[in-house]
Amino acid sequence: MTLAVVVATEPYELGIAAGLAYDAERSLLERLLEQLASLNVQEIHVIARRDMASGLRKISCRPRDASAQSAPHDSGDQPDVHQVIESDDLAQDLREIARLARAATEPMLILHGDIVATDELLTRLERGAKGPAAAVTGPFTTTRPPLRVSRHLIDSAGSGHHQVTNPDGVFRGVLRVAPPATGTLADAAEELATLVETPGALSEPAPVLTTTGGITEHLEVFVDNDVDGDLGGKPTGAGTFATTVSVGDDVTALLLVGLVRSGVRVTARGAGGLVCDRVLTLEEAAAARTAVEAVDEEKVRLDAAVKSNDGFFTTYAVSSYSRYIARWAAKRKLTPNMVTSFSMWIAVVAAVWFAAGTRLGMVVGAVLFYFSFVFDCVDGQLARYTRQYSTLGAWLDATFDRAKEYVVYAGLAVGSTAAAVGSGVHAGDVWGLAVATLILQTIRHMVDFSFAAGKVRAKPEPRPTRPLAEPGDGAQVAAAPTPEPVARPTGRGAGLGHLVVRLSHRTEKIPGLRWAKKIVILPIGERFALISISAALFNAQVTFIALLVWGSLATAYTLTGRVLRSLAK
Repeated sequence: MTLAVVVATEPYELGIAAGLAYDAERSLLERLLEQLASLNVQEIHVIARRDMASGLRKISCRPRDASAQSAPHDSGDQPDVHQVIESDDLAQDLREIARLARAATEPMLILHGDIVATDELLTRLERGAKGPAAAVTGPFTTTRPPLRVSRHLIDSAGSGHHQVTNPDGVFRGVLRVAPPATGTLADAAEELATLVETPGALSEPAPVLTTTGGITEHLEVFVDNDVDGDLGGKPTGAGTFATTVSVGDDVTALLLVGLVRSGVRVTARGAGGLVCDRVLTLEEAAAARTAVEAVDEEKVRLDAAVKSNDGFFTTYAVSSYSRYIARWAAKRKLTPNMVTSFSMWIAVVAAVWFAAGTRLGMVVGAVLFYFSFVFDCVDGQLARYTRQYSTLGAWLDATFDRAKEYVVYAGLAVGSTAAAVGSGVHAGDVWGLAVATLILQTIRHMVDFSFAAGKVRAKPEPRPTRPLAEPGDGAQVAAAPTPEPVARPTGRGAGLGHLVVRLSHRTEKIPGLRWAKKIVILPIGERFALISISAALFNAQVTFIALLVWGSLATAYTLTGRVLRSLAK
C-alpha cells in the first residue's frame, strides 16, 4: 500500500498548473489522480490553496479503464479516494506533509499535481523501488532543481535556496519515501517550515555552482549492484520536451534537499525511455501528451524484464529472444513457478539423454540443457514482466538451478560408463571427476550466498549531513586528478582494497573489460554453455575437466577480489 501526496499549488493565470487540460476530457490533475487510483493507491491527499480547494474536491479519481487496474475493484461505483487539504502557504504545505509522514506506516509518493508521467513509470516507482527513498531524475537543464549523482545515489540536491556544486542532473518532481525514512522526512519538513517562516533564515543564492575541478570521490563498499538505475529503458528523444521554470514554491525539491542533507540514501531513478516531468504551460501540456503517446510502454516494460547486468552468454544467446517467450507465457496466464518447474523437468530429460552413452544422446542432451537454461531465464523475466514476486519463487529458482546442474553431472557420469568402448563418448569411470566438480560448485555457491548475506548485513557507509539553513552543499572540489578519498582505513591491505574497489568501478565503464570480468567468473550462463558444448562435441571427461579448471580459476579470482573489497571497509 502507498500513501500519495499531490501538491497542486503551482499558479497559472487564474488557476493552477495542475488544472491545465491534458486532453479534451481531463486536466493534468484528473489524469494523475486516475493513474494513482489505477495503482490501487487507497489514500491520496491533494494539497491546494483555499480558493481552489472546493473545485478540486469535485474531481473524480476513479480509473478510466478498469482493465488497466493492478488490483480488482468491486464495481464501477468505487468512491473517490482523494482528500483535499487546504493550505495557505509553503510553510503550511511542509507542515501538512510532515504530519502525514509522521503517521505513515507505508511508503509515501510525493509529487506535483502538474506532473505528466507514463503509467509504467509510476507503476515501477510505486511497486518496484528499493531503499529508503527514490527520486525521479533526468539530464541536467536550467529549468528544474539541480542534482549531483554518484553511483545512482543523490549526493547533493538543490532548490531556490540551496546550491549544488557541479550538477549533472535534475529532479523531475516525483519523490518516494519508505518507512523509517518517513520519520526523517517529517523532521526535515518541520525544520524547513520553520526556516521558511523565519525572515532571512533561507538565502536565495544561484542554485547552480560550476567549478573547473571535480568533486572528491567518496567510495562506498558493497554497493556495486545494490541500487537501481533507470525506471525506463534507454533514454530516447520521444520522452523529452521543452520545459519552463516554476514560478511557485517547489515543495518536493525542498523535501528532497531535506532528505539528502539528513543523510538519507536517496536513489536517483532516471526516467530512461519513459516520460516524467512537470507541465506548466498549455504548450508544454500538448508536448507532454505527444511524448507520452510516442512511448511504447509495452516494449519498455518487456525490455526491462531482462536483467541489465547478466553475463555475456545470457545477454546475447538467450535474452535476445527469451523476453518474447516470457510475454507469450504471460498471455497464457502461466506463473513464474510453472516455468521454473518446466525448466527443471527439461534438465532431467537432458540428463536421461546424457546417460544413454551415445553421440546422439549427448547432442540431444546438450540442446535440452541449453533450453533448460533458456526457461530458467524466462521465469525471472516473466516475474518481472508480470510483477509476480514471491519468496517461494526465489527459493525454487535458486534450488532448481543447483539441482539441474547436479542431475546433469550424474547423467554425464552414467553415460560415460555406459558408452561403447572406443566410441568418442566413452571416457570410462568419471565419477571421481563428477564428485570433484560437484564439490567445487557447491563451495562456489556457498561462498556466493554467504557473501550476498554479508552484503545485506553490512551497514552502508553513512551519508554526510549538512544544515538545511546553509546555501552551499559543502562539496570538496579537487583540482584534477581526483585525490584519494579521505577518512579511509589505514594499512597496506586497506589501501589495496580501496584500489580494487576503484578499479572495479572504472572498468565497469569499459565494455570489453566489463564483459571479460563477467566471463572469467564462470556465471551460470557460461557454465551451462560450457557443459552443453563440450558434451555435444567431446565427452564427459572433457566436460568435467573444463569445469574444474575454469571453475578453480574463477573461484580464485572471485575470492581474491572479495577479500580485498572486505579490507576496504
